[in-house]
Amino acid sequence: MKTELKVESIASNERIQSLITEAEEELLKIQPEITYLEQCQKKLVELKEQQFKLNSLVVSLRSLVKNSDVNKNARNKNEDISNDIEDNEVKIAVNVSKDNDDNSRKIFLPDQAISQVKNYLRTNNNLNYEIYKGIIFNSGQGTTADIKKYLVDNKVKQPKSGKGFEDVELKEISSRANYLVRKNILTSPEPGAFRSVFGWCDIN
Repeated sequence: MKTELKVESIASNERIQSLITEAEEELLKIQPEITYLEQCQKKLVELKEQQFKLNSLVVSLRSLVKNSDVNKNARNKNEDISNDIEDNEVKIAVNVSKDNDDNSRKIFLPDQAISQVKNYLRTNNNLNYEIYKGIIFNSGQGTTADIKKYLVDNKVKQPKSGKGFEDVELKEISSRANYLVRKNILTSPEPGAFRSVFGWCDIN
């Protein structure tokens, strides 16, 4: 009886050792693939960082063009009406033009806007943050329609239903954007238009 138990014990140990050997061999087989995927993941992170920097550069340059166009239109408008108004009205027009000149000397930096807003807005799984990014990645200013386009293009989901924003009315999106206005994260120069408070830098 004791002899049989000893034989079974030896056989069992041999089987365990065999399983260990098989597992170690499998580990060796899959290690190259693991290493390759880890390298891919590292490369992906690097490319994502590069993508963000390039997007930020594009947005910054677009903000310069947009501000320049706004400033030019304002000056043209002031010139058209200046011949038919009184001196005190001319002074008002000059002041408006000066404000637009100040804006034209600013550049918008998306990475700075995102960094600064983290002190005021939760960024993880937050629809308000996505709405904010809809303005950020539209050169720092845009309309409710611009925000909706960003949400749809980036497949952002509604928190409760899990659906996209394709069928959501603009007034509902505008309502959420106005919440960010009340939080002093966005400004609203006119109904349905928004501008980031953060991310603007003077051009020396």
